[in-house]
Amino acid sequence: MNLIASTSTFSFFTLISRILGYVRDILIAIFLGTSLFADAFFVAFRIPNTFRRLFAEGAFNAAFIPSYAGLLASKKTEADDFAKNVFNLLFIILLLIVLLAEIFMPQLIFLIAPGFYKDPEKLNLAIYLSRITFPFLFFFIMCN
Repeated sequence: MNLIASTSTFSFFTLISRILGYVRDILIAIFLGTSLFADAFFVAFRIPNTFRRLFAEGAFNAAFIPSYAGLLASKKTEADDFAKNVFNLLFIILLLIVLLAEIFMPQLIFLIAPGFYKDPEKLNLAIYLSRITFPFLFFFIMCN
């Protein structure tokens, strides 16, 4: 019985998420259309979201959780030291990644959307918006 309830709850919130995502896409289409603004907007969010998936949701969590849980089972002080060291290292690495990305944003845009170099207005807008959105990565991961 508990399995059915938890599955129903998960399915309900997944459905709500899909509906809200559809509404978001409709609103983006209404307000941005298929203009250079829409293209720059999507590229500006693609770059930090790719890194977010890597650091906050992907390989990092898969490596950190088992190591931390194993240490926590044996010695809490070692686990706390391990977590602090990983947090500090992650802080430094993310700070460097954000700084380097801000400096080399035109090259990152070229990797993600090489066609933007044919349209200087679209390229400059994508670089500008990406420089605004990229620091989100640092704050999202450090607060997660």
